[in-house]
Amino acid sequence: MSKGFSLVEVLVVTAIIATLSVALLFNFGTTARNRTARNQVASVIASDIRRAQSMALAGTRFGGNTVCGYGIHYLSSTSYYIYAKAAPAGGCSTVPTRNYQAGDLIAENKKLINRNMNFRSSFSDVFFESPDPKTFLNNSSVLTDPPVTITIQRVGQANCAGQTCAKIEIYTSGQINLTD
Repeated sequence: MSKGFSLVEVLVVTAIIATLSVALLFNFGTTARNRTARNQVASVIASDIRRAQSMALAGTRFGGNTVCGYGIHYLSSTSYYIYAKAAPAGGCSTVPTRNYQAGDLIAENKKLINRNMNFRSSFSDVFFESPDPKTFLNNSSVLTDPPVTITIQRVGQANCAGQTCAKIEIYTSGQINLTD
């Protein structure tokens, strides 16, 4: 009567452990890459929002036109505009809406830098008025308004459970927060 394991039993157990280890390592690596990719995309978008804000503070001219400010407008799940609103003849105080409208000047047509990421949903326009540092969210500058939230997720992802989305929050105070 022999005590112990046969060589075949030891090899089978070793193969099972190796397979599970590889699967776990692959899963952890994928999670880290997804999080890094989300954060990179969100950082670029937040940078574009801050750039529109800076352009509004820096000047009131774009492409030879006098403008009332700069904004960000959702186009699709993977693209957005940075736009400038041309000043009407009556001046910026007569602008009926700060939201993007056909005919506004397109400063840049932007696409997400990672094709595996997208916007979870559309978002309201964010507009920074020149030369005052005034922020409009969906054409409102009331300081008690809730922030505009832009959510970034992996393509095909069902929900944002377990910190699987990156979020950018823009407030009418001009504050821009990036969280994951």
